[in-house]
Amino acid sequence: MLKDMRHPKGTYVIGCDVGRFGDDETAIIVLERLIANDNIRVVYIETIPQSNLTHVIGRLKYLDSQLNTQKILIDETGLGAGVVDSLKEELKYKIEGITFTQKSKAELFYNLKLLMEKGKLKIPLVDNNNPATKKLIYQFMSINKESSSNGVPKFSHEKKSHDDTICALALAAWYFKAGGPSKQRTYGLA
Repeated sequence: MLKDMRHPKGTYVIGCDVGRFGDDETAIIVLERLIANDNIRVVYIETIPQSNLTHVIGRLKYLDSQLNTQKILIDETGLGAGVVDSLKEELKYKIEGITFTQKSKAELFYNLKLLMEKGKLKIPLVDNNNPATKKLIYQFMSINKESSSNGVPKFSHEKKSHDDTICALALAAWYFKAGGPSKQRTYGLA
């Protein structure tokens, strides 16, 4: 099924936020960029409740085998480090682990915002056949930004909400950095 959706001139990137404890889910998002129009769009969203690491690793390997992804970006904070280490053995250069810190999360979210503002990233409308699209939209609405003393904004989500799918989307979107590489980052997030 996934092989059927693969476009021969498409670049595919996966973002994965590994669920840790309690109500957290593992969220996986696949982005596609076609050479012809340079737009990036969400083509696949999956959330896995209370998954073990073996299942997450197997799922990411399966998606890679179906889509021949360019890169898989994974939150390697906490349990995600085990997923990154395991996948690097087999998929090598395709795997990039990103540790979530206040600064890295701000950079990821800033990049996501820029891509969306420039109209480069297309988010799907809510699909009643896929509850993960509803989660994505709802989680967008529950993200909060707070100022901090060090000048780097802090992102959180409302109580009883999550940010798993947004983090997975931000990870995948990092591959398509809107501002290009930069040592100095301005956190102009609204």
